[in-house]
Amino acid sequence: MTNLLFPTDFSITSASALNWARLFAHKTGATITLLHVNQPMIPDSTLPTMGEPGLGVLAAQEVEQISQQRLQQLETDLKLEGLSVRTEWRIGLVDDEILDVAKEILADLIVMGRSDLSTFFDRLAGSAATDVADEAICPVLIVPIPPEGEPVRPAQVRTIAYAMQSKTTQSTVSEQTDSLIKAFDAQLSVLTDDQLDNAHTDLIVMQLYPQSGFLDNLLHPNHTARLIEKSTVPVLIYHK
Repeated sequence: MTNLLFPTDFSITSASALNWARLFAHKTGATITLLHVNQPMIPDSTLPTMGEPGLGVLAAQEVEQISQQRLQQLETDLKLEGLSVRTEWRIGLVDDEILDVAKEILADLIVMGRSDLSTFFDRLAGSAATDVADEAICPVLIVPIPPEGEPVRPAQVRTIAYAMQSKTTQSTVSEQTDSLIKAFDAQLSVLTDDQLDNAHTDLIVMQLYPQSGFLDNLLHPNHTARLIEKSTVPVLIYHK
């Protein structure tokens, strides 16, 4: 692993995922690219300008400056830990920019956070993570935060559960887990959906299979979104 992409909005969700980005970078020596995407704000034309930039424009500029400063501070903090770090600050749609930067830096892994999906807006964020996982050209690690009142799980990989699907082969399991087992000295279990519900594991690994039509979707349903939504442990998604 050479390049790891970590999109952040500086929220609690991102902070939880950052520990996993740190873990993988320390174990593999990968360079972390910190990405913050600033979504364009539409200035409020009803606010007075009086010949100067409107209040909405000034507020947007202040938000941009603050996010750039926080990105630089995070870069400094991680470099003090001995990690190789660089930054990307973009303006645009979050999903699109994440996918574009991943292609530009030839990312080997994207690490993203996901909320507990307890509110409507949390579900939107969860959906965004699923969209990136569906469309990325590299593996994506989705890290949930625990429900309110529960402790944060430590970033560690002692046990790995591979999500068995109808198309899963032994060679696929080996290709996607051998390097993880070696890097973390982890134990592997290959489990069905029902077994995953009660599994005590640090990391779930699964393959995302493309759907070729209605019949294929019926016979081989895409479990990615459902697994991401219900999992309380990080899910590492590979693409065919």
